[in-house]
Amino acid sequence: MPEATPKVHPASREILPDDPLEMTGFELPGDPDLMLRLLVEEFGRIGWNSTAIMRLARDPNYQAFHGLWRQFGEVELRRRIDLVLARCGVMRVRQTEAPAAGQLVELKLSLEGK
Repeated sequence: MPEATPKVHPASREILPDDPLEMTGFELPGDPDLMLRLLVEEFGRIGWNSTAIMRLARDPNYQAFHGLWRQFGEVELRRRIDLVLARCGVMRVRQTEAPAAGQLVELKLSLEGK
């Protein structure tokens, strides 16, 4: 019986030039308007406003948004982002704690007489 190959966690193994797990990005044909709407809705629903989304679009490390920024330009991209956010909104969540309840009262229910 052949010996089992020891398992090595990806974070601790050597990265080789032809590593299939290396992250790469590339452009695909598609509808830029649809891509923009999907991305903006996703970030809007987790609470990002247009300023935060534009900051992401200017970052060349985020290839999808950055490509849209290069295609549409700063002003047009901001206009389109604002239109999508006006339609779908930006999710805002606020957590508050209720004040401590007063004295608790035990209720006893009786089913007699039914």
